[in-house]
Amino acid sequence: MLKTRNEIIHYTVTHNIKSVLKSKLSLIIIIIIGFLFLVNCKTERKTKKFQSDLNLKKNLADFTKQMNEKDTVKIFAELNMEWWIRRDELVITKKNNEIRLQATIKEDTTFQMKYQMRINKLPTVILKDTNNALEKHFVNKIGRTKDKTIRQYIYKIMGPNDTLIFYTNGLGDKGGEVRDYYDLMNKYYPNNSEFKLPEVEIEEVDDFRF
Repeated sequence: MLKTRNEIIHYTVTHNIKSVLKSKLSLIIIIIIGFLFLVNCKTERKTKKFQSDLNLKKNLADFTKQMNEKDTVKIFAELNMEWWIRRDELVITKKNNEIRLQATIKEDTTFQMKYQMRINKLPTVILKDTNNALEKHFVNKIGRTKDKTIRQYIYKIMGPNDTLIFYTNGLGDKGGEVRDYYDLMNKYYPNNSEFKLPEVEIEEVDDFRF
């Protein structure tokens, strides 16, 4: 049976509309899938955590050269002796291919172990150690990390993957280590009163006899 002209036109228009709608629907589906794919990729990149290769036990001799700009190394210097409470916190980072050191001093001002702490955040300095002077200070003391039966420590170095603790043995030994630490820090903060040992005045006694 032959279709009338109006039927043919209606069929053609309807068919074309369906084709257009089908094409648009397919395009919308493709766009949605593409958008979801991009969101998923970004989420995976965000959730993927940075994993550092820095290992203090292996790289102690040149850890500043092994650092990248996402690494942070913290050094805690526990200087406490009897009634004197002081803890220095050193933060070492890398930026623009430069090694940066920032020191914060925390000291009990009462000298009675009341822990009324003064805090002095020193300015950040750029380390220009061409001979790894900072690392050598700790490499020369690596033997102090072996004996863990002594619970007092002078240094705790914390890296992204491991920690080194340096111990002391007795008050005299601790005093010598504090002096060495001050000598080290004077290289980076010269003439800073935070790293000067107190002067001890010795009185002369006339005609002293045993």
